[in-house]
Amino acid sequence: MTTLSCQSLCLSYDKNTVLDDVSLDIAEGEITTIVGPNACGKSSLLRCLGRLQKPTRGSVNLGDTAIHKMKTREVAQRLAFLPQNTTAPAGMRVIDLVLRGRTPHQSPMRQWSRDDEQHVQKALEQVNLEGRATQLLQNLSGGQLQRAWIAMVLAQNPQILILDEPTTYLDLPHQRDILQLVRDLQKENGLTVIMVLHDINFAARYSDQIVALKDKRVFCSGTPTEVVTQENMADIYGLDCTIIADPHTGQPHMIMK
Repeated sequence: MTTLSCQSLCLSYDKNTVLDDVSLDIAEGEITTIVGPNACGKSSLLRCLGRLQKPTRGSVNLGDTAIHKMKTREVAQRLAFLPQNTTAPAGMRVIDLVLRGRTPHQSPMRQWSRDDEQHVQKALEQVNLEGRATQLLQNLSGGQLQRAWIAMVLAQNPQILILDEPTTYLDLPHQRDILQLVRDLQKENGLTVIMVLHDINFAARYSDQIVALKDKRVFCSGTPTEVVTQENMADIYGLDCTIIADPHTGQPHMIMK
């Protein structure tokens, strides 16, 4: 497995500090969810971890190597990033989108192979879209469209999957379905998953580890039981709440007063 970590990470835009001295070791083979109030630096931290944003100070390491010293193709063969806002050209089919996930494994001398075909087919099957491969993206439901994007990053065959708010714009049943899919994929493929969620109860239900940001720093981190407490929710969000055990999972469940 490939480890992902950051040390003393700082990010600023002009004089605006976005992240301030953030250090994390992402647990291998688990789901780590980053939570926190708006503008606390969640998406910026993901972009730094995914090599889409270079920190002002500090470092991000993929394995034993600083990620910004690695070649883009090398990073993309080991780490896949799915942003919050995704767009695709009009008229694109599901399979055309998923095929794009194989780009890091191709070259001018080897543009398509049996291995590429197998990974694309497996990705479509894992998100239950094999029967919709030739459909246009514009004709899919919101949940199906998100599954198509997840299939694309799965086709990269990554060891680490980074998802920025994967349930955005979905209704509650489809939010649950997508997060259950992420959990199933993490277990089946042995993936390390890092994602941002706003819903604390979903984070508690579908995460092994939770990292809570506040004021551009890590406020606390640990298991859902360690992070989702009345005291932490009050300190992070200013919420007056009660925490009970979810009757289905045993994980903490927040009820706002």
